[in-house]
Amino acid sequence: MGRVPRFFVVNLLRKHSGHNGRIGQFGRFVKFDRFDKHYTIRNKFYVIGSILRLSASKIRSLALAAGLDDIATERQLTSGWSFIVLPKAEAAQFGAQAQLLLPSGVSEFHGKALKYQDASHCQAYENFLSLLRNTAETAPACLLACSLNDQTWHSQLTSFAGRIVASVLATLGVTDSGIVSGAADAAPALFTLLRLLKTPSATVSSIDIDQNTNTGRFASRTVVVQGRSVPATGLLSQLIDAYRVQQFPQSPEIDRSGISIVDSSTSFLVQAADALGNFSMNYLIRNLAPTSPGRTKKAQIFDKVFHDLIPGTPFGQLASLTGTALELGLKQAGALTFVLERP
Repeated sequence: MGRVPRFFVVNLLRKHSGHNGRIGQFGRFVKFDRFDKHYTIRNKFYVIGSILRLSASKIRSLALAAGLDDIATERQLTSGWSFIVLPKAEAAQFGAQAQLLLPSGVSEFHGKALKYQDASHCQAYENFLSLLRNTAETAPACLLACSLNDQTWHSQLTSFAGRIVASVLATLGVTDSGIVSGAADAAPALFTLLRLLKTPSATVSSIDIDQNTNTGRFASRTVVVQGRSVPATGLLSQLIDAYRVQQFPQSPEIDRSGISIVDSSTSFLVQAADALGNFSMNYLIRNLAPTSPGRTKKAQIFDKVFHDLIPGTPFGQLASLTGTALELGLKQAGALTFVLERP
């Protein structure tokens, strides 16, 4: 096939037969790309102006709910985020049904917690991912995605996001290191989500982000902007939506109070993002070389649920396993992105 081009797109938008006999339309592609141009802000003060205009959001035709989680290899040779976006009503139904699928004695689905030698445990995770697929296939504007970055691109993206956040907040008079650090921590994943979403007629009314030590402290804070006390997550929502207007106008509006930093046990969308990211990454690893029994089982579950959506991608031209630990690494500076979406 020769050298893999920077933009590598396979089998975009294909009709297929969904699970349980349902017919859906999912785009399916694996894309290896750089998006430097999208992350170059053209007018910082436009973002600031949008944040200061605390006007009500316009009413949109479809409310979406999102969950996101981070994902990384053991030594962070490859890292990124996974995303789930569903219509809000379907997201609530998904959560109610997922609750019934939890294995006995387990409080949440978590990819690292899979007991690969326990058949009932594995079946529960397969059922959870099948429920996710079935839900996404029967509702509009759904997105299931996992974007993996190589070290160079991840460093550039996170550094850029941090500079943008710090600059905008400083102009607003916000210099508290905890606020700036927490917002900068969350921003790269949210910028990536904006890039992936392409439903401008909708509104993302809620985004659940799995908390870490840094963002967990940030979530409880408030900040004063022009004499008004604003939740730190609300200020972050406004910053992200202003950036969307400037850089990703095809992406849906972000509700000005839509972002929540949560414990994963309280959000099935975050749990779904975690499982999708973990299992899809192990599917990629298993396609590069034989691997451990646990990784193999996760790859098999992912393959069983999504096999008809996965293109015949030459993964060996995109990634490799390196070192004695056979850690996943990308072969070019950029992002390897799995996307399953329904318009």
